[in-house]
This record gives sequence, structure tokens and C-alpha cells, in this order.
Amino acid sequence: DVLTRVSEFVPEIIEFVQKIIENGYGYVSNGSVYFDCATFDASPNHSYAKLVPEAVGNLDALVEGEGELSVSNERLKEKRNEKDFALWKASKPGEPEWDSPWGKVGIVTWVD
Repeated sequence: DVLTRVSEFVPEIIEFVQKIIENGYGYVSNGSVYFDCATFDASPNHSYAKLVPEAVGNLDALVEGEGELSVSNERLKEKRNEKDFALWKASKPGEPEWDSPWGKVGIVTWVD
């Protein structure tokens, strides 16, 4: 068996997230990086709902995927749109953290 740790690929993940931002589909807010669902969906080359069309606008699906914190008042204030989701969250005291162009980041939210 091979065990791959996300922490072994932080530079590559930073590069990937930076490209998302450069392409206009991500933004930094309060030290976290969010995916801009509306901008992505407005692009003629993309459809955000392509994989799971029934999940569009479904906050229950967002909570299931990102956790209860995704719809807390604090998190909603950081987002441009309630449907946006975190690509990388700012680190909190006591959590693992890595240097990034956006400051100290902690949890990569889209990988297990």
C-alpha cells in the first residue's frame, strides 16, 4: 500500500490554487481562499452544475461537503456568495499551517 499525505504536496497545491485565482475563479478573503461559483458558472466554457446539477443552490449539500462552518454568519461574511466554498482556509491557533501567498493557511478543504 502507498500512503500519500497532502502535506507532501503543499507547493503543488499552492500553485494550483494560485492558477484558479489568476483565472478569476478564486479570491482571497480574510486569509482564506474561496472558489467563486458565480464567476465560474457565468463563463461560457464552464458549467458549475455539470457534475451534480441538483446540488446548485442546495445549502444542505454545501454543509455536507464543507461542514457547518460554511454557512455560519462569520463564514458567510467572508464569501462573495453563499454558494462559494473554501479552497483553503486560513490557519487557526493550534492547527497545522503552511506559508502561502495569502498568509498562513491551514486546512485544504477539497481533499481528504
